[in-house]
Amino acid sequence: MMTDLYTKVVLTIIAIALWGFLFKPIFVSESVGASSQVLDVNIKEIGGRTVSEKILDVNIERINGRTFTTTIPTALPVEIKK
Repeated sequence: MMTDLYTKVVLTIIAIALWGFLFKPIFVSESVGASSQVLDVNIKEIGGRTVSEKILDVNIERINGRTFTTTIPTALPVEIKK
């Protein structure tokens, strides 16, 4: 009988805590602001290799050591009607 009461008390405390987490943003607001620093978002390195002169070498046949084959035909059949 004591285990049943203990379980109910623990689950009630957990439920109250979860409701508190849910409603906290409504009652307590936090101030936010943008960073004053400028972030460099340019790609400088891929897989340990430096990207230089604004040329990005992309090899779509081999990614992470796995080889991929393309199924796109080089020429499409075209029927010309007069």
